[in-house]
Parts: sequence; structure tokens; C-alpha cells
Amino acid sequence: ARGYGKLIKDAVLGVAEEIRRLSRDLRPSILDNVGLMSAIRWLVDRLNEEEMIKGSVVVKGIERDFSSESEVTIFRIVQEALNNVRRHSQATEVLVTVEFPPESVKIVVNDNGKGFILNKTAGDLATEGKLGIIGMQQRAKFLNANFGIYSQPSKGTSVSITIVD
Repeated sequence: ARGYGKLIKDAVLGVAEEIRRLSRDLRPSILDNVGLMSAIRWLVDRLNEEEMIKGSVVVKGIERDFSSESEVTIFRIVQEALNNVRRHSQATEVLVTVEFPPESVKIVVNDNGKGFILNKTAGDLATEGKLGIIGMQQRAKFLNANFGIYSQPSKGTSVSITIVD
């Protein structure tokens, strides 16, 4: 009987931890603590520390604020693009450029990795388990943003999102 009690307690603690993680993931606290641009820099710094991929962030123009929903969505797109760099690219460098021209914002995540052939439909991507690209496309659509992904074998990958005010 004692063994079952410990199993149940461990299971409940595990579920509680998972609920806390999911709650954190809905709106990352880093956005509230330091803002979107610093959160993007933090993502790049983590990639550098954990994967030894040299990363940098370049901001051009005068930074603007976004709605809370837009901030989370942009953060998630950049996070997924960087996760793809981590998992698939074999890159040694990544550059995140955020441009603030009048009436729009353009964010580009560019790596020097192995690249890939892009002539695939969303169905093909889903079948191959490349749900991250589909997720980024859907998030960009939520923002009414233009989403692009450009890649060639041995020439790296570039993910861009342009949001028009």
C-alpha cells in the first residue's frame, strides 16, 4: 500500500509541474520582465550557451511596442525558428535582424547551416514531422503578416516575417 501512495504522490507532483510549465508557456514571463527585444536576445544567448552556435541580434530603426498577443506570437515564431536552427541546421552562426521601417516590422532569422530543399506542401511537411514550419506559418497568419522561408542545400536557411501596421 505504501508503494502505491508514493506512486500517486509522484504522479500528482509531476502533473502539477507540467501544469506550471504549460502556464508559463502560454505567456512567457520574460516578455513581461524585459520586453520582446530583450527576450529575443535571451533566446539567441541561450542558443549560443547551450549549442555553441554563435548568435547575434541586430536592431535597425526605432523599436516600437506591440500588443500583448502580438508580442507572444512574434516571440514564438522566433523561438521556433531558433529551435529549428538548433535541431536541424548544423549551423555555426545565426543572425536575427529586426527592422523597424515606418509602418512595418521585419524580423529575419538567418543561419549558415546545411539548408534543405523547400518544394514541399504543408501536407508533405506535416507527414515528415516538420510541424514547426506549419506552426510559424499559422502564427504569422494570425498577425496578418507575410511569412517566408528560404533555403538551399549547403546555403543555410532564412525565416522572415513582415508585419504591416
